[in-house]
Amino acid sequence: MSYLEVTNLKKIYTTRLSGNKTQALTNVCFTVEQGEFVAIMGESGSGKTTLLNLVAALDKSTEGSIILDGMDLSSIGEAQRATFRRDNLGFVFQEFNLLDTFTVEDNILLPLVLQGKKASDLHEEAVKAAACLGITDLLSKYPYEISGGQKQRAAVARALITHPKMILADEPTGALDSKSSDELLNQFVSINGGGQTILMVTHSVKAASRASRVLFIKDGTIFHQLYKGDASDTAFYQKISDTLTMLTTGGEK
Repeated sequence: MSYLEVTNLKKIYTTRLSGNKTQALTNVCFTVEQGEFVAIMGESGSGKTTLLNLVAALDKSTEGSIILDGMDLSSIGEAQRATFRRDNLGFVFQEFNLLDTFTVEDNILLPLVLQGKKASDLHEEAVKAAACLGITDLLSKYPYEISGGQKQRAAVARALITHPKMILADEPTGALDSKSSDELLNQFVSINGGGQTILMVTHSVKAASRASRVLFIKDGTIFHQLYKGDASDTAFYQKISDTLTMLTTGGEK
């Protein structure tokens, strides 16, 4: 069994006032192996963020199943999903989602505090996570005192602090400049090299070219996929670009 198995996934949204239905996902099927770094790409409105939210147990599918490390997320209640998210998943968002009234250290430790642990007993854990991201000297600072790239690295440290089964990243380089994006992607590759499974939604071909596999989603279904294999980042970048061009011009796989 694969680490993540998504089978016949369908998501239909119904508007409250008119009752109109919009099908965001149609019969989505894919798997992710433990230790993979998978990127999801597609045009705006293609369903990629909906897909990530379902895998993150932030929303529930209309049909189909999502099984992560043996747990069927589509068959458990909201309270169980909330616990599962807290204990098993790490999140990295485009806008960082750090709390300005907390220090960087307290932001990193927040998931452990939500698990019922005392922040005062966890300084060593914060130092370890920060060291992996090169931000140990920022632990006593506040988010408004550091750069965007440093904020995102703090967000990644926060995602790693619980030793999650999977990191889910939603446009993690979207708010970063080129240099900060490169630094973050280097960190992702390094973290993945240590065995961490990563699922990342991105518009950036450059970001996707650092993954080991890219899934392309179109009109709510998986349209195509590419494996990096032994290809260089540059060669994989070109393959991704060519596939996106084919996707947007209506070409066949």
